[in-house]
Amino acid sequence: MILGFICFIIAAIFVVNIAFACGKCEQRENGWFNLIFGFILLFVILAGMVKEWLGPTSAAYPTPVLWWAAQVTLFAMTYVFLGLQRIKDFDGRAVGWWCLFVLINIPLPAYQTYLTGDIPLVLIWIWWGWLWALFWYSLALQRGTSKLFGRVTVASMVIAFFFTLWIPSLYMLNGWW
Repeated sequence: MILGFICFIIAAIFVVNIAFACGKCEQRENGWFNLIFGFILLFVILAGMVKEWLGPTSAAYPTPVLWWAAQVTLFAMTYVFLGLQRIKDFDGRAVGWWCLFVLINIPLPAYQTYLTGDIPLVLIWIWWGWLWALFWYSLALQRGTSKLFGRVTVASMVIAFFFTLWIPSLYMLNGWW
């Protein structure tokens, strides 16, 4: 259930980030959304850690709470860093290198998820790896400024919004997944 809530919050951020990528909202305003929602995610992580500090594992997701919190923190800090980058008008290279760190950490939770048999969640991990690779290339290396790269990135974000965030969150929050 908590994963559904987290996906729903990230879906909300994605609506604003897609609008920004399409030139439909201002950079600083987008930055504030990222920062605020990133801190909401950090609060959820902290609350989950306090509630289940040494946390139970379950057959559905046999991962200790601290490992779960570390995984979700990768998402949360991405939005905190992105928010600060856009508010302060930094060039984004630090956010891009953070995205590389996140990218190289994806195989382990994807494999662990595979072992649980949750193939849709494995595919979600893989898609997010693709997104973080795009963000690393664009931000850290300061490349990806072509129209084609921009279109691929926005299309990838739209796919992520629908198929890795919004629809899965609705299924999770309603107990259908």
